[in-house]
Amino acid sequence: MSWRQHALLIVVAVAAGAGGIYLGRAVHGPPPIDPAAGSVTIGAQGVPFELPTLDGGTVSPADFTGRVLIINFWATWCAPCIREIPLLVETRARLGADKVEVIGVAMDDPDAVRKFLAERDVPYPIALAKMSDAALMHAYGNERNALPFTVILDAQGRLAARKLGEYHAPELERDLALAMGE
Repeated sequence: MSWRQHALLIVVAVAAGAGGIYLGRAVHGPPPIDPAAGSVTIGAQGVPFELPTLDGGTVSPADFTGRVLIINFWATWCAPCIREIPLLVETRARLGADKVEVIGVAMDDPDAVRKFLAERDVPYPIALAKMSDAALMHAYGNERNALPFTVILDAQGRLAARKLGEYHAPELERDLALAMGE
C-alpha cells in the first residue's frame, strides 16, 4: 500500500469516526454531564439531571424543591445496596416524604430492576441508568463507579453529604441532620 492510500484510509477513518460521534449526539443528544468538569463540592449546588423511570416518566431533583433529597445509586446485584434499601424506606417514612425524599438510581438492566421491585415495597421513585454511563456519579465525586453511592442535597439543592458504601442508621441520621440544618 502506498503512502497516499494510507493517508486516504486515515482520512476516511477519521471522517467516519467524527460522523459517528455527530450522529450519536444528534440521535441521543449531548451527554448530560461533563465528567471533565470535576465533582461537586460540599455546599455547592447539586447537579441538575433528568432520568427515565420504570413507568415511562422522568425524575429530576427539581421535582423535589424545598425537600432534602437522598439520591441513592444502587443495583440489584449489589448486596450492600439491597441491605441499605430498608433503611432508606424507613427513614423516608419516619421523616415524611414532604420533608425528605429518596430517588433510587438503579445502575442496572430495567428488566432486572422491575423483577427486583415486584418482590419488594419500595415507595420512592426509581430512576434508570447504566453502569456504562456513570457521569452523574462522577459529577458527585464517585470516581470508582462503586456501589452503593449516596448523595444528600439540602432543601435548597446544595450538596450536604456523600457516601461511597453502605449507609448505616447513625451516619445517615448525622448527614440528614446536617442537610436539615439541625
